[in-house]
Amino acid sequence: MENIKRVGMVLISVLTLIIVASLIFVININLTSSEKQTFNDDSEHLTEEEIISLIELINVYDSYLITFDGTKDLNTLTMQEKINFIDRLPNEVKQELNLDFESGVSLNKIESVLKSYLGPNTTFSPVNSTCYLNDGDYLIYDESTKMYKADSDYHAHGAYTPPSIENYYVEGKRIVDGDKLIYTITLKKAFAYPNSSLYYGSYTDLVNNTNLVVNLYEEYGNYEQEEISSLLEDYKDEFTSYTYVLETKDSLNNSYLVELANLKSQSEF
Repeated sequence: MENIKRVGMVLISVLTLIIVASLIFVININLTSSEKQTFNDDSEHLTEEEIISLIELINVYDSYLITFDGTKDLNTLTMQEKINFIDRLPNEVKQELNLDFESGVSLNKIESVLKSYLGPNTTFSPVNSTCYLNDGDYLIYDESTKMYKADSDYHAHGAYTPPSIENYYVEGKRIVDGDKLIYTITLKKAFAYPNSSLYYGSYTDLVNNTNLVVNLYEEYGNYEQEEISSLLEDYKDEFTSYTYVLETKDSLNNSYLVELANLKSQSEF
């Protein structure tokens, strides 16, 4: 009788251990699944919020990368071009990122910002940035301190001002590719110099002063700044199509640019 009781107690203990182990296994699976990044791939269509966020991010890239007019393979950016991109980020973006080049910015910070915009595999070896007026170096790297500082004493001119650009959405999609989410967005873009009424259909046309699309002042007389987008919409078929491809592993806010293409020669839009 005593042996039967002992066998019963052993069986109960074994069953208890099996149940506990099973629960732990199931819980671990659920935790692992919840920790793994998943994306909602019910639709490839971009939402209105995604389009707005993408255009806001594209405006940051356009502060420098648009100067290649969509003809540059971003994988071939030189070190000079990478630091020029940092140098010409919009002032409000520099403030958000604490890029105070008057006081000095560390090399580690530069590398971190580059990776956030151009992807985690981006490499960088320090070189000086070139002034946008081509009158010497502007951001100077100090090897002893591993810091970048602006040469404001020599370069007394105003800060770099990117062209005025109006964007018109053509199409876009979001695709799940394994653990990556890929955003593709195509825009028609109009270009002008700040405070100018002359709008061109590509960046190259702007800098070469060729193929003017419209002089808003001649066409409409005095107009308000907030009217520009609607006034240009009638001419958008004459603007060049640009496609931007961005990737992320978690959210649109943490996406980075992998491709910018000028579709003028083969655009179907």
